[in-house]
Amino acid sequence: MVKTISRDELQAALDEGRVHKLYDNRGPGSYGALHIRGAEQLSVSEVANKLPDDKAAMLVFY
Repeated sequence: MVKTISRDELQAALDEGRVHKLYDNRGPGSYGALHIRGAEQLSVSEVANKLPDDKAAMLVFY
C-alpha cells in the first residue's frame, strides 16, 4: 500500500522507530548534497533488490 504522509507524521514514525528503511530516490549528487539523516540513496532501478521480506515493514521513499 502506498500512502502519502506529512512531515510531522514522518517525524513521529521516525521517533517511534516504526520506519524500517528510509530511501532517498534522487541521484547520487543530490543525495550527497542534502539528505535526511539515516536515509539510504536508492535509485528506482534498484528498488526490487532492496525490499525486505517483511511486507508489513514501513518503507519511506522521498
